[in-house]
Amino acid sequence: MSHHQKLNIEASLKRAISQAPTLDFEKLAAMPVLKMTEHDIITRQVAPATQRNGRIRLAVKPLSMAFAGALVILICITTWFGEFKSPESIIALDANQSVEIVTNKHKQILAVKAFDQNVQALLDEEHLNQTNLEDSVGVIITTMIKNGYLDESKSVVMVSVENQSTAKADDLAVSLNQVIKDSATAEDINATVVRQTVITDSQTLTEAEQYSVSTGKLNVMKELVMADSSLTMDALAAMSLTDLLEVSKEKSVDLTKVIKSDGSKKETKDKPTTPDEETPAVTPEAEPEITQPNDQTEEIVDPAVNKTPAATTVSPTLPVEPVEAEKETEKVTEKETEAVDEEKTPLSETKPTEPEEVIEETEKVPEEPLS
Repeated sequence: MSHHQKLNIEASLKRAISQAPTLDFEKLAAMPVLKMTEHDIITRQVAPATQRNGRIRLAVKPLSMAFAGALVILICITTWFGEFKSPESIIALDANQSVEIVTNKHKQILAVKAFDQNVQALLDEEHLNQTNLEDSVGVIITTMIKNGYLDESKSVVMVSVENQSTAKADDLAVSLNQVIKDSATAEDINATVVRQTVITDSQTLTEAEQYSVSTGKLNVMKELVMADSSLTMDALAAMSLTDLLEVSKEKSVDLTKVIKSDGSKKETKDKPTTPDEETPAVTPEAEPEITQPNDQTEEIVDPAVNKTPAATTVSPTLPVEPVEAEKETEKVTEKETEAVDEEKTPLSETKPTEPEEVIEETEKVPEEPLS
């Protein structure tokens, strides 16, 4: 590009700038501004519907995952609490002292409560929580024996089980019955165990707390007071279970409605098997079988000989049925054959007559008298 052309460009630029309209900034500032009442295409910043839904899903997804996780955790905690921390059965052991045990569905101990502070201190040393019920009952019985709360003079133990299912309560009481006996036998004590199934309500629990006794012992106390009004609940609450049973014997109070014992069942089962009742039923059947053959032969031969002519002769005046005549002749022939065989052979070598020969002789003999 030549020098002349450069000068023309510069001159044209200067001329354009000089001829351009000038801006009056004061005038522009004084001009009124119209505000927008709604967004136009340029100012409206709205994403399409697909993008908006996608963003909503992205925002809701973590919330839904968090909610689902919290729900799963809540269900797991509830199930675990219901299986392992929710009480199902309440077992009371009453002897000289009373102990109450709370278990879950898996027969694990949740709490152990003694109604005496000294006994409670001994049980706290054993750390029985979350242990198996049967093992813990054995430990409790052994501890009570070693510390003098259960001995030969007071060896009666009552097991009271409270459960919503009566069948489960009975099964649990029977199993603990054997555990207590085995634990006491191991300590050289012959324990007597009685059991009962308890159905409690709010009033029963209140009364049990009032007298500081278990619900099982409270039921026994109520039965004694109902049978004898001279007895008081306060006096009976201070007694041991052995003393309560002694009072029931003195007052002739029937406690079988409340408690059950294996001893009573055994007695009732053994009654029909006594020899005095069996002998009269057996002896009359056995006596006619055990007889001496010598006496029979002597007694049978004479009447057999005497009766044969009477059997062969039939009077025309008396009607005789043919069936009776056949029976008489059969008896006569059997006696005659026995007599003949016994005369020929000794008693030790007697042989039973063959049934075919007897039948033939019985068939032949009745023909003569009937003819």
